Amino acid sequence: MSYKKKYILPNVISLAAFNIKNPLIIFLLAIGCGQTQVDLEDHNIGSGSIQLSPEDRAEIVTNELFKALIGGYSIEQMDALISASRISVRSANKRRDTLLGTAIQFKKEEMALALLDKYACEDLSHQNNKGESYIYLSAKYGYEQLIHRIADKCFEEDPIDFSDYEFSDLDPETKEGNVAIHVALDSAVIEALDYEYTRGILERSWFAFHTLNKNEESFLHKAVQDNRINVVEWAVHTYCDKGEWEKSGSWWFQQPVASVAQHLRHGIQLYTINFEQLVNYEDIKDNTALHVAARFTNTRAIRLLSGCRWVDFLVENEDENIALQVFLSSLDETRRDHSQEVKEAFLALVHGETYLAKWFINISDTVDHQNKEGDSSLHISARLADPYFYNYLKQYADIRLRNNSGISGEEIFSTTQENIKGL
Repeated sequence: MSYKKKYILPNVISLAAFNIKNPLIIFLLAIGCGQTQVDLEDHNIGSGSIQLSPEDRAEIVTNELFKALIGGYSIEQMDALISASRISVRSANKRRDTLLGTAIQFKKEEMALALLDKYACEDLSHQNNKGESYIYLSAKYGYEQLIHRIADKCFEEDPIDFSDYEFSDLDPETKEGNVAIHVALDSAVIEALDYEYTRGILERSWFAFHTLNKNEESFLHKAVQDNRINVVEWAVHTYCDKGEWEKSGSWWFQQPVASVAQHLRHGIQLYTINFEQLVNYEDIKDNTALHVAARFTNTRAIRLLSGCRWVDFLVENEDENIALQVFLSSLDETRRDHSQEVKEAFLALVHGETYLAKWFINISDTVDHQNKEGDSSLHISARLADPYFYNYLKQYADIRLRNNSGISGEEIFSTTQENIKGL
């Protein structure tokens, strides 16, 4: 049996006599006066009510507090209702979302900030049915101020003893193994998380950005999938740009040789961690973020990642395809003239060089790389109706190279062109 809270309104004639029009005053008077009954569902005091399907309403709107939030109550009206109600602000609906979590998900940032004051630190590690925490939801919807405010509630001010506070406690893994960095909306959120991750002695310490989910995806994989280009830009700038110790005229170049050598060794170790554990992380199917960008033909992400000096263009996925092969396979085989943007992404993949091995790897190594089927990039490009890709790769490729079926790229290209002429 569903519970419906009924409020008692004072006599309407009496209110009219005093010309009381302020809905908040009416609402406050309604708590204990008069005999007229009104149902919250039919009495939207606030503006900006949210339309829900019957299924969503049944799961979300499980008491008068959720009804008021969805109905568009203002912060003042919600505060008055919470004070008058016997229902806890920490109560959860059928999705295990509290009022705070629901406000975040329905993009009511100001309401969420106001509601946060009613929660204690021990309440803030709550997770809904999907395992999403308040920090996770704040990152997903781009509320960096809320991230800081939640962290502030639990931050131990004692500079010596941080034992009562770990930001990772506020950012537990979801059921998919994701944490907030996997869904951070933009660079502002990333920087807010970066600050909070490193503000105390944390479980994930300095390697929070290297956290992988159950599919072994880094935050960079997820950012590319979701086309959060701003996050990809941040990652490339943070992990791929030259550090201060590499720039000419820096302090490093003014030190004795032995001192410089020691610092450089440390710097190389640091960059090796970035190189091996983030930019070229492989997911459960051995795809790097560059593979993912290639699969979705995400041309902006491809150009950004290709410009990273640590990216390895010859990493193979489970099908032994490198990113260039994945990209060519993702193109529309029937299209004769692909966009300039697509062609620029293609060139970035062809001419990309691995920073530490640029003197040992040439374009031919990339173009002639063969996958499980024995197909090189030349074979794959030969199947496309647009001859641009094949003709460009041909100048670097071994045209005699045959796949597992004993067919060369030139033979495939000839057949493709004949079929096109036939059409």
